[in-house]
Amino acid sequence: FMKRKSFCFRMAAMETHNPRLIAIMVLSLVSYIIMVVFNAFAGAGNPNGPFLQTTGNVSNKFNTEITPAGWTFSIWGVIYFWLAVWLIYVFTWLCRRNAHGWMYLEPRILSFLFYISWIINNILNITWLFLWDRECLITALIILALIVFTNYAMLFFSYRGSYANGAWLQKAHKTDLWLIRVLVQNGVAVYATWTTIATLLNFAAVLTYSGNVSLETAGTVALSILLIEVVSWFVLENFVLDKYVRYTLTIYPVVIVALSGVLDKNYNASSPSKNGIYTAVLLGIACMIFAIRIVLVVWKHLNRPLYLD
Repeated sequence: FMKRKSFCFRMAAMETHNPRLIAIMVLSLVSYIIMVVFNAFAGAGNPNGPFLQTTGNVSNKFNTEITPAGWTFSIWGVIYFWLAVWLIYVFTWLCRRNAHGWMYLEPRILSFLFYISWIINNILNITWLFLWDRECLITALIILALIVFTNYAMLFFSYRGSYANGAWLQKAHKTDLWLIRVLVQNGVAVYATWTTIATLLNFAAVLTYSGNVSLETAGTVALSILLIEVVSWFVLENFVLDKYVRYTLTIYPVVIVALSGVLDKNYNASSPSKNGIYTAVLLGIACMIFAIRIVLVVWKHLNRPLYLD
């Protein structure tokens, strides 16, 4: 009788949903859709809309020596698509079960705090659009830095959840483990990297147009910070955080695209500026580090797997 009762309790638990977590997931999707709509309005610059000018026009007003070419910003389309795909994938967990229950509940790969961070991120994104539109450079910089922070928080929560349940996922749901790595973690990493670079661009604009720092100095400072970040991350991901972030590979391609855009717009081959040369060197470093990163990941995947089948 006791065994039967215990079995019934387990079955009941599998049938039980978590309304609070479902509500947060729905809010995550709704906030994302609203954020994309506002970005579309900001990009179009309809005078009858909520924005006074386009995001691009404001960027042109506050141009820097490291502002990328216009085509570079098409990466936003890739970012929004990638984010939408992982959201759709996560929603499939609501109607899928495993041996422990509903996929979105057990194991808890993406926590409540992950979704809260995402909702806050979308709110901050919309807030930044209005501040940038009104040319509030310093406040916009603070909000953009908070966007970056929430992106990092999402990565932290997703890495922690996937590592804690990685061995079980590798054994029972290997496809889902890879989908989490490719869609969620690499997707958020693209967004996090691009907003990190955007923060440096905003910082350079603040230095020049609010702090009376020369264009050249502001650009050099921003590029130097980027160099420190790239090198520091390379060390951390390969020698400190490998068991968490091994299969996140989208960071360097974003850096390469951004620096290529900077060169395309600002590099003068006949008379290169200091920042032009600096950008070219950084691009070479980013390409080299990316190549080394791929080799290291492939070698570790073959010789030092995180989990055994």
